[in-house]
Amino acid sequence: MRFFRPVCSLVAASAACLISAAATAQSAEPAGDNHVAVGLGVLLDRAPFNGDTTQIYPIPLISLKQGAFYIETTEMGLARAVGTGMVEVGGELFVAARNRSGRDRAKLTVDGGARLWVSTPAGRFSGEVRHDITGTFGGTELIARYSYRVEIGKLTITPAAQLNWMDRRSANYLYGITADQRAKMIANHRAVVLPVAPITRHATNLGGDLTFAYVIGDHWSVLGVASGSYLGKPIRRSPAIGQEWQSSIVAGVAYRF
Repeated sequence: MRFFRPVCSLVAASAACLISAAATAQSAEPAGDNHVAVGLGVLLDRAPFNGDTTQIYPIPLISLKQGAFYIETTEMGLARAVGTGMVEVGGELFVAARNRSGRDRAKLTVDGGARLWVSTPAGRFSGEVRHDITGTFGGTELIARYSYRVEIGKLTITPAAQLNWMDRRSANYLYGITADQRAKMIANHRAVVLPVAPITRHATNLGGDLTFAYVIGDHWSVLGVASGSYLGKPIRRSPAIGQEWQSSIVAGVAYRF
């Protein structure tokens, strides 16, 4: 079992929201002020491939913000925001680690991207573009996201909805099966060996997540997030795909300094 395993976009975004919630839930200061928070979580990742089982990984949770610079678990970058009354507008330039889910498919890559967001009393709306900067697959992904934060005493709950558009190269990299991956499954004596199954079209996944953070004392928080993504039609039609949904659960604790 690896101590740190970055995962693909929806799970990584959920983990970032989770530790960020811990960092801000314990402070009366506005969200986004300078902070340092660290924690440890457990990830249950359910890949959509035939014969795949739920994988369990311990993961470190990190949230740091100093001025414009920030780190949120698998992402780091520069952020700026401008507030006008009850509305805040911001932008971020970032790099983020990515890894494919599913056994025998691990491959670490790094995306570079930009994100714009608007925070209002009705919730937070954001849009982003990210592109593989390692040259591994050269794909591009567009993400639209909406979240709404609810505070009930020491409990913070944040439901969110997300739309991921992937070009053909991104969809194939994340959900296609190559000859090398099939050979690895055979070498590892898997009970189910997937066929070579490329994804030949762009795809759109519709997903969402539910994040909570419960404050204990002055520094500790208990955290959790459940996320799921309904796969686009070109992905669902692949003979390697056994489920229409990809899902994950993260639970952990964090300490704010």
